[in-house]
Formats: sequence, structure tokens, C-alpha cells
Amino acid sequence: MTVSRRLPGLALAAILVVAGCGATVTPGPDGQGTPDATATPSDRPTATPTPTPTPRPEPSFPVAVVAAFTDPRTDIATKELSAAVKRGDLLVTCGLTRLELDGTRLPLGDPEACVASKELPADLAVEPGTLGLLPAGLVTPATKVLRLGGADPFGSPSRRAKVYPLVGRAPDPPKAWLAHDVDEVRTLVSTGDTCPDRGVSYQANVLGKGWDWVLDGGTAHYTGVHMDRRFSGPTGNGWPVPDAVRQGDRGAVRALLADADVTVNDFECPMVKRFTQNRGTIFSIDPRVAPLLASAGVDAVTLGSNHVTDRGADGVAQTLAYLEGSGIAHAGAGMDLDEALAPAVVEVRGLRFAFVGWDSTGGSRWAGPSTAGAAAMTSANVKASLAAAREAGDVVIAMPQWNWPEYHAGFTATALKQRAQIYAAGADHILGSGTHWAGAISITEGERGPQLAVTSHGNFLFGQDWSRQTMEGVIVEMTFLGRRLVQVRLHPYVVMDQAQPNLIDPETDGAYVLGELFEVSELP
Repeated sequence: MTVSRRLPGLALAAILVVAGCGATVTPGPDGQGTPDATATPSDRPTATPTPTPTPRPEPSFPVAVVAAFTDPRTDIATKELSAAVKRGDLLVTCGLTRLELDGTRLPLGDPEACVASKELPADLAVEPGTLGLLPAGLVTPATKVLRLGGADPFGSPSRRAKVYPLVGRAPDPPKAWLAHDVDEVRTLVSTGDTCPDRGVSYQANVLGKGWDWVLDGGTAHYTGVHMDRRFSGPTGNGWPVPDAVRQGDRGAVRALLADADVTVNDFECPMVKRFTQNRGTIFSIDPRVAPLLASAGVDAVTLGSNHVTDRGADGVAQTLAYLEGSGIAHAGAGMDLDEALAPAVVEVRGLRFAFVGWDSTGGSRWAGPSTAGAAAMTSANVKASLAAAREAGDVVIAMPQWNWPEYHAGFTATALKQRAQIYAAGADHILGSGTHWAGAISITEGERGPQLAVTSHGNFLFGQDWSRQTMEGVIVEMTFLGRRLVQVRLHPYVVMDQAQPNLIDPETDGAYVLGELFEVSELP
């Protein structure tokens, strides 16, 4: 039978297996071999199984969608990005081997067509409108990161809280590729000339719109431009003035200020209990402005300006008290020189930002050893205040009123010398004001990394409706990874009714103020 024929075969196989293991087989009484208890070991080594190595997954990291610094776009939709990647329209950093968008792998095309990360900013600048893909750890201010589907690993806290959908992978990527840590990102927003008297106070107090209305601006667009001939202008025919209308989005300006990790402001005029509605150039401000600024997230202000002593020493004292009562730190003016030079410090999750300010115009009385006033922008004061700021802060930012005369955009020769002195004395960055125009910026490489200098943001809460240049400005947004500056973004706006800033689209109506600024700037 088949079964009986197989059994002897199985027994024989068992004997052969045992014999193969080196045992001596002795015939038993039943004729079957049995292993001898004194079996000798075989001289063949026993094989040890080699474990199969577990594949290591390639490290993953966020990938930024970057454009040239001057690119007006602020965001890109995920569908638009996916289509661009599939078409091969983007510049891809060499070494990036895998790209995933919302968990779906995207084709990266020919790896030979990649671009070295150091060359990417220059290539983007050469071809306007081109986008690139860059590991987030390599991002610098030389490029502009676009938001992706509303998420932004370099944006404000609410933007960073959203899941970022674009992830890259590479075998053994350089350590720098993995350097981005969203928990180490902090944003700083800075606004321009603020002296809410005249038109601002008129709208809030006289017309009864209230102070909240002033910072509840949304977005606006232009229906045209006309000539205002109250002043002769550059050609003797007046100044161009935009015809702006509100689009909606009420509260967009307040949200931009409040959502930053740190918000600072150039506050130029005294707040006093007995304020008046003014038409000239001697100002006084309603004290209700202090809690207004605090409600919009303003953490610190510089008072080093040409108007802070318009109401004398008592005006300085009241201004300090109103700011402190609203929890707003201040620098640049004080009841004596020591207070005027002391830095304003804002701490965010253990990182300390220290701010100092000075006035280089001479319009205010300057603080002395026992007299109130603004901090004069002298060499001794610059060195003393920045030394104190370096001791108190991890990131040191100077906020001078400088670059006079008023109403121009470029760096003056004096401002360039002052910039060098400020950096040499220990400042990391400069956020200047005072010319009533949005002016030149510079992004240069310093000992502690990229350095930003802004000549002027333009008017923010300051009513001058006689020219496009005095109505338009930029809110400056800086992003830090630890102490290092990694992004600079400019948000253009127009002041409507001489009182209320409203954001304008950088791709359309906002292109003018950005273009004027970029033309005279030192960009990477």
C-alpha cells in the first residue's frame, strides 16, 4: 500500500538525518539502528542563521515652496502645487529623492536637473515667477516661503498649528536639512509711524467711530488714481493719490498684529489726560490708544521720536504710565537718560527679544541725567543702550527714528554710516521709522547670521492723505528659527480716511509700494 511503502522510507530518512548529524549508529535487536550514547561530534561547523536587517526608513522633513524674495505671491494651493510638480515646473534641491503631498507621492522628474541649494535663490531671481522646493532647514531670507493650503511652517502661531502637507525624504540627508523645528519658530511683526492725532482722532472721537474701528481695517482695492494738488509734488503738478474702497475682511489688520509671537510699534507722540484734537504739528494722544494697542497684541513700542516731548516732561511721564498700565514695554524715551536707554524686553518661550530706540532728528528734547526726553542717537548712547540690550536679550533690535529728511525712500549716506555703527555696537536688526514713506530695506550677512535693516515702514496711524507715498506702507514680518532670522515678509496696506490701515493685494494694488521699496533696497 502506498502508506506502508512510505513508512520505511521515512524511517530511513530519519536515520540518514541522524547519521548526518555525526552520531554513531548501532543495530538494535529489531534490526533498526539506534544512536550510540558515545556519539562523536562532526567536524562540520553548525551554521548560525544570519538575521535579515530591518530596512531603515529615509528621514522625513518639511519641504518649503519658495519663490524669489520680491515675488508678490503669498500662498499656493495644494492642487496648484501638485500640478506644477507633475509638469516638472519647479526647481528641485539636489539630493531630494522623494516628495509626498498629503501622504501621496509626487514624481520629482529627472534627478540630473536638480539645483544646488546655495544656487536656488539666484536661479529663482533670474526667472521671475519660478518656484522651488527647498528643505525647510535650509530656508534663509534670500527666498520667500509661500503658505501651502493655509499652513506655514514659518508663519504665525495659528499658521504653524496647521498640519503642513509637503514632506520630503532623502537617504542620509545633511544635518542642516533636518534643522527646522516648529517649536523653535517665532514671528515678529512691526508697524510704522504712529501718532493717532489729527485724522485718526477725528474719525475715532469727533465722528464717533471709536478707537476699535481704527484697527479693524480689512482689505481694500483701488478703483483709480487721481492727482492731489495741495502740494506741488515731484513735477510741480501735485501727487498721485489712490482711490481706495473697502473690500471687507474686517479685522484683518488687527489679526495680523495679534497673531504674531511679538508685535512692536513706532509710537511717536505723547498720551495725556487733557489731549486735544489738533490740526497742526504739536500733538497729543487720547490715552485710550494704549489699551487699543494692547488689545491688538502690541508688546513693545519705541518712543525715540521727534514728537514725544510735544507736551513736555509731564507728557512723557503720562505716556510711560499709560503704556505700563496696559502692559506695553517701552524704550527710546524716559524721565532721565538711563530710562531712555534701557531696553524693552519681550520673552517668548524662553527667547528674549530686546529693543532699543533713539531719535536722530532733534525734534524732541533729549533726555539727560535728570531730565525727561528722547534718547539722542549719539555714538555713546547707541553703544550704551545696545550693550545693555545684549546683556538682557538673545535677539537685539534697534528702532531708530532716522534717515531724514522726510519723504524719500532710499538710504541716505548718513543712515548707511549709522547702520554700520549700530551693527558694530551689537544690534542684530534695525526697524527704523520717521520719513512717512515706506523705504529701503537691506538684508546682509552679519556675524550672527542674516541682518535686516528697514529705513521706514511708512505711516501706520498717522493721517497724511495727500500722496500715495504717505498713504501706503508695509507691515514688516520677521521669522526666527531660534535666534536666527530665516524669513522677511512685507504686507502692504493703505491708510483710509486718514485713520484706518487696510491691507492691499501685493500682486495688484500693493505692487506699487513694494516696487518703489525694492528699487532702492539691498537684497540678497
